[in-house]
Amino acid sequence: MIDDGEVSRLVHLEARLLDDQRFDEWIALFTEDCRYWVPGHPEMSDPTEGPSHFHDDRQLMRARTHRLANPRAFGAEPAPRTAHVVSGILAEERDGAVVATSSQIMLEWRDRDGFEADKRLFGGRVTHRLRREDGVLRIAEKRVDLIDAEAAFNAMAAPL
Repeated sequence: MIDDGEVSRLVHLEARLLDDQRFDEWIALFTEDCRYWVPGHPEMSDPTEGPSHFHDDRQLMRARTHRLANPRAFGAEPAPRTAHVVSGILAEERDGAVVATSSQIMLEWRDRDGFEADKRLFGGRVTHRLRREDGVLRIAEKRVDLIDAEAAFNAMAAPL
């Protein structure tokens, strides 16, 4: 039986932790064998089909967020500030797992004195495949299908 409230709280908590740059707590929401994937095209069914914006396991997630927290990391200075908007969470059981889909928008801002667009907007469908471990619901896989995934834009620094 799916607890819609528990699923909703997890998806909203994840967004809040990202916005608050509480990256260690964010990573703790994921299983050890997790995958975080932002495909380069929404019709991709496998990361080997082409380039991805992100295709991270837990170790890469740690490295990426550690870099964001380093004030002298090239390309991540200054660290972006983000605001996530989450809506339309729908949870269902698929193949013995809980799958939650939602629409999300992330606003990213970096004060770089006009170096490039300081404010950017990313949005799309987010799919969380969840698994219960030791009584706690965790994220086994997160997939973000950006509505403009195949468009040209500078690399994203912050996780979506």
